[in-house]
Amino acid sequence: METAACPALPKLESLPFANDRNQAWQTLLAAGKVAVSDAGVYFLSSADVVEQAATSPGLFSSQGAFDFSGSPFPLVPIASDPPEHTRYRKTLDKFFGPRRMAERAPELRKQLGELIDGIKASGDTCDAMSALAIPFPSQVFLTLFGLPLAERDRLLLWKDALLNFSAAEGTTASPEALAQSGEIITYLAEHIAARRSNSDGDDLLTQLLTDTSEGALTDQEVIGLCVLFIIAGLDTVTAASGFALYELARNPALRARLIADEGAIPDFIEELLRVDSLVPYVPRMTTEDVDVAGVTIPAGSQCWLGLGTANHDPERYPDTDAFHDTRSSHFAFGRGPHRCLGSHLARLELRLIIEEWNRRIPEYSLLTEPTVGWPCGTLHFGQLQLKIG
Repeated sequence: METAACPALPKLESLPFANDRNQAWQTLLAAGKVAVSDAGVYFLSSADVVEQAATSPGLFSSQGAFDFSGSPFPLVPIASDPPEHTRYRKTLDKFFGPRRMAERAPELRKQLGELIDGIKASGDTCDAMSALAIPFPSQVFLTLFGLPLAERDRLLLWKDALLNFSAAEGTTASPEALAQSGEIITYLAEHIAARRSNSDGDDLLTQLLTDTSEGALTDQEVIGLCVLFIIAGLDTVTAASGFALYELARNPALRARLIADEGAIPDFIEELLRVDSLVPYVPRMTTEDVDVAGVTIPAGSQCWLGLGTANHDPERYPDTDAFHDTRSSHFAFGRGPHRCLGSHLARLELRLIIEEWNRRIPEYSLLTEPTVGWPCGTLHFGQLQLKIG
């Protein structure tokens, strides 16, 4: 087969993600199924090639793909390949399955109701991001791992520090971010030591430390899992929450339908995750020369699998920019063995947010049109100003 020349990747920072995400996705797709950046990074854009790469961990490796994060701890399980990754997932999947997550729903619903009631009592306008979408996922983390809810605001500072520390390759973390990253590691290590000496709790942290079914996790592996949860599991739910409330605030008919039939909320969430793709891409490294759509990607190349572009590929999703909540397939949680460990938890959080917000504040509308901060690792609104009541 004749090897095709690889087209150039448009500069991501120049794309209009802030105001026209659909156009940004289509610009990337138009560059070709595979395009290469000035730095030699290969961007895989279409649904078929993203699926090919995501389901071929032997060719597109996660081992080393996340080294840019600078984490001194293993980012369990995302930065590993089979068979190590298989062992991690066998240990972790049972703790993050839909049944286990559903057991947490009553407590999370209670906390969510308290947050929303506070918003309702504070006036007839709110920034839904700072009031709800940002704090609630942090409360979920603390609740699941058996940590004090009083640490929420400190966890948010630590989360931002970790994201600063693990920013794109070539950037330098601030001294404050380095110090705060050290604080969260110390904090987690202290709680792990406490659980090691007293393992009577039923929280997730205790369960992870005491489970030996696939071989016990080390302290460093548990810290790495917690760090991954913080940097990958908080801002993503924050972003999706903002997009959900935005869609419902500007579409009263859709909102009324979901209020009348809460059973339709899960389908709404699935299509939301496709249309409002949160994570533009995930990294991989090629282990050998590999042909993708006629382009030979050399061994040892850094690749970005375009989850957002795959979600907007018109060959896979006709009428791709339109919102059809009868579609349930998407790439937001990835594909293959690295499919998102926290997907069931994310769905639960989003469902609870939509249900409880609509029950307590059924009337709301946009005060201003929000914009997405770009460039960033997770697409999200900086603010979402709503008129409520």
